[in-house]
Amino acid sequence: MTLVMLIGDVPGLGVMRGVAAERSPAGFSPLSDEGLGFTARIERALAEHGAVLALYPSWRADAADRLLRVARASLRTRRLAAVPLDLPPLALSLVADQLAFLAPHVGPGTLATVAPRLGAEIAAGARVGSVARLEHVPTGFGDHVASYLPGTEFLVTAAPRPGVRRITGGAVPPTGFVPRPPVVVLTAEHGGDGGWVRERLGPSLGAVSVTAVDDQPLGAAYWRARRYVEFVAFSGDSRVLQSVVRAADCEPCPWCGEPVGALVCPFCTMVQPRRAAPPETASAGTVPPAAGEPEAHRAPAARAGPPPGPLVTAPP
Repeated sequence: MTLVMLIGDVPGLGVMRGVAAERSPAGFSPLSDEGLGFTARIERALAEHGAVLALYPSWRADAADRLLRVARASLRTRRLAAVPLDLPPLALSLVADQLAFLAPHVGPGTLATVAPRLGAEIAAGARVGSVARLEHVPTGFGDHVASYLPGTEFLVTAAPRPGVRRITGGAVPPTGFVPRPPVVVLTAEHGGDGGWVRERLGPSLGAVSVTAVDDQPLGAAYWRARRYVEFVAFSGDSRVLQSVVRAADCEPCPWCGEPVGALVCPFCTMVQPRRAAPPETASAGTVPPAAGEPEAHRAPAARAGPPPGPLVTAPP
């Protein structure tokens, strides 16, 4: 079974059903005592699990990238996959735990392939008081100027699609995506209005629960605002994860042999030969047509995947 490790100051959420990705800090040199300890930890994990999937935020990649490069070279291994994800901290922590949930049921290459695709099945963002310093989500000039006006608030979405919308009155701007029911919302306050998520955003998404979790240490570095409330909405139905796994089109890497579906193999870093594009499948959170549920929404019949059932440990 592949070990899933999240590198960086991104604490766990404790909401998945009995599983969580391992966490590791990253703010040290690969040749320091901490760095050598990290390499030794990877070596033990490879001996026990056979493969390690290392995740880290793409927008804060330097330290994690150095650690993984040194560990891979020192151990001379092709079983350590490095996968940067362009997600805000709360969503990144959730996706890491979702991958840990999938790990016993799918191969390492498939797990690495679906990692960046899980961001398409969640609604992640924040309510912020200013977007003047926001770097990781594109911001228009008008919104930038409006940030200096008193009382202006914004709904910023980072996944599945980036966007900035002003909040006016009591209306909730559309997030652009609603996960498949049952919808579960996690929220972390950093001086922002957590009640707005509980009383406005949650009901607008049809959430069955809104759970407050600890503020993410890297949240301020991502949202670049003095006050904000971060949120992530996802489906509590494991069949959503099954549909993502089922849609993963993996072929053996010509260099290391691991079946992968990425343009660059995350295990050996070699560019993959051009292949025919797989048929498009609808997101599990989209509304099915009246004629019936699309095939991509159904659980896979003859392919490995997680067991059906609720993902979260218990509703709050």
